[in-house]
Amino acid sequence: MTVILKKYAEIRGIAPDFLGQYNMTKGIINDYVAKLLKNDENIVISPDDIVMTDGAQEGMAILINTLFDKNDVLLVTDPSYVGFIGYAKIAGIDIRVVKRSDTGIDFNDLQCVIDAVIKEGKKITAMYEVPDFQNPTGISLPLNERKELIELADKYDFYIIEDSPYGYYCYETEKIPSMKAIDNKKRVIYIGSTSKTVFPSLRIGYLLVDQEINVNGKTFKLAEECKKVKSFITVNTSAVLQAMFGTILYDNNFSLKKYCADKVSYCKQNRDILADIIENEFDFCDNWQKPAGGYFTTVKIPFDPTNELVVEGIEKYGVIVCPMSMFCINPENGRNMIRLSFSHMTPDEIKTGMGRMKKWITDVSNR
Repeated sequence: MTVILKKYAEIRGIAPDFLGQYNMTKGIINDYVAKLLKNDENIVISPDDIVMTDGAQEGMAILINTLFDKNDVLLVTDPSYVGFIGYAKIAGIDIRVVKRSDTGIDFNDLQCVIDAVIKEGKKITAMYEVPDFQNPTGISLPLNERKELIELADKYDFYIIEDSPYGYYCYETEKIPSMKAIDNKKRVIYIGSTSKTVFPSLRIGYLLVDQEINVNGKTFKLAEECKKVKSFITVNTSAVLQAMFGTILYDNNFSLKKYCADKVSYCKQNRDILADIIENEFDFCDNWQKPAGGYFTTVKIPFDPTNELVVEGIEKYGVIVCPMSMFCINPENGRNMIRLSFSHMTPDEIKTGMGRMKKWITDVSNR
């Protein structure tokens, strides 16, 4: 680590001791991240509109505390990532559920939810979505639906919070452009993460917030308002950790595509092994989609995986499954569904685990 920090200090022309001090709340590598986003995502943004965070999770907390009043409404698809929904619940935000479709969002239901909120006289502040290989479903939102969602956000004056941890893990075709890259209306707020590109314990994330907001009749830059909130949460993101990430970006010409290539290849191999097992050995899983990227897929099984059955699977069969109800505000939306993750296991562990899971499912189903 010392070598990396010394190198970063040399690159920047600063004293190494600078990295041991409290530092700028919005970050010290914002210009590097802006170059990364331009190279890898075709997102053009000023470094001044980037806020470095202690992981994506802090970014979520900052946005919820910055954007929402108690009576404002947050739209989320169900199921969705529990980290964002969980913090929104703690903050007392009014959360409204939008149904998911086989491709991503049920736009008929979305329109119904929007109409209902307007009828109540409430304000929709934002909709949260993971458009690339969503956790937990593994579904990637098609380009036309991304465009349609931006148009709806502009029509009804709300933001889209685009969470993008899995964008590099694309296995089938060219990655669909991020919503931030195609947004010419400044409706999309982007949450970036290094947990899947570098490693989770780095705890470096970033917000792309180039919008302006109205506060008590005055207009302010959203990045500045997020900075204020962050200053009361973590003061600043570790300069030491930012320097480590900054050095990685510098050494890789401000792109992570080659840096992540081996990880992507490994996960694709695991995805293929898992898919082959499901397609050839799990004839009772008749409702599943082979994910085009990311870490997850979901399968429908013949029974609802209650807590008791999950514990039984662990204790008697040596396999852990993740019920989809854990990701749902309405548990019925996850009924008879489980999420499978293939990112960390070795191929042999996947084969062993799937064999154990098949026996667990078969035995429970035959009772």
